[in-house]
Amino acid sequence: MSAAKTPSKSSAKSSARKTPAKKAPPRKPAHDEDIHPVARPFLWLVSDKVRKGFIYLVGIAMVLSIGADFLIHRHGHFDFETTPGFFAFFGFAAFAFVVLMGWPLRRLTGRSEDYYPESTEDD
Repeated sequence: MSAAKTPSKSSAKSSARKTPAKKAPPRKPAHDEDIHPVARPFLWLVSDKVRKGFIYLVGIAMVLSIGADFLIHRHGHFDFETTPGFFAFFGFAAFAFVVLMGWPLRRLTGRSEDYYPESTEDD
């Protein structure tokens, strides 16, 4: 009997880890005619530099606003409102709650995949 060589699980995992992640292709329309005239002035927003710069700008604004919270004396209605960074934490928690509640709401209000009939060639 000849034993067929099968790759071990560890070698299959290690070879899968060695493959580099593929970079997303740049987003450009196929032809100039595909771009709506109103959208043309805003095409500069598509560049990676602008997107990364916007993320950095929002991050710097966040750090500055939390830092300013340590320098400004607040007059809150409740004691916990005067804690530095309370409103930043509260806003993040509220946003996370809204985002995470989307999953149960989708399951509660969503329709099953076979709700709509299959399309025919006449559609």
